Amino acid sequence: MVAPAADPQHLGTVVSFVPRVLGVDEAGRGAVLGPLVVAGVLAPADRRTALRTHGARDSKTIPRHRRRSVLRTLLRETEAYWTVVIPPEEIDAGNLTTLEEKAITSLITRLAPNEAVLDAPVGPSALPRFLRRLRASLDGRTELTAYPKADRSDPIVGAASLLAKVVRDGYIDALRPRYGDIGWGYPGETRVRRFLEGWVATHGALPPICRTRWASNRTLAFPPLPLKER
Repeated sequence: MVAPAADPQHLGTVVSFVPRVLGVDEAGRGAVLGPLVVAGVLAPADRRTALRTHGARDSKTIPRHRRRSVLRTLLRETEAYWTVVIPPEEIDAGNLTTLEEKAITSLITRLAPNEAVLDAPVGPSALPRFLRRLRASLDGRTELTAYPKADRSDPIVGAASLLAKVVRDGYIDALRPRYGDIGWGYPGETRVRRFLEGWVATHGALPPICRTRWASNRTLAFPPLPLKER
């Protein structure tokens, strides 16, 4: 049997492989009200420049009123995205780091990237152990990288940071009709402190949207009595 002649047009053609990168970040880890949102954005590695041009960076540096419009533009440069929403009651019943590990595993399994870049969810000393556990829960086909402030240096992670923040803000907005002015759920906000103090004064307990297991959260709602000199 004679093999067909090669097509001259395709002789010497080199097919370049562009890895698919998953950027992962979260919003709400340090909050006292509302959920923790872990987000993943999947994009070809060569879209980083376009994402940066369109404003992909740490979501905290983008004014809240502009985040949705910036995110819509960024997502046009991506292949896929997903979020995992962890409510306060689940955080109270578990371990925050373990919950985040499971969320990241879920994102990687669902979106199947060649590489995942994480904004480090734990401190430098705990990071190697965190990555070992994460690798053990995966099939080994995804290269894992994690480092602090990855949302500032990698625009794919920056897009994930923005997605997590926009989704979490949406959940907080949805709580306002029932609970009133709850701020954005972080302990440093005056509105959050006023809400918790008022809720406890009325109901005698922390609200269901609060992470009640954390001692620091209880201190916000049940401040110690001031000591008076005699």
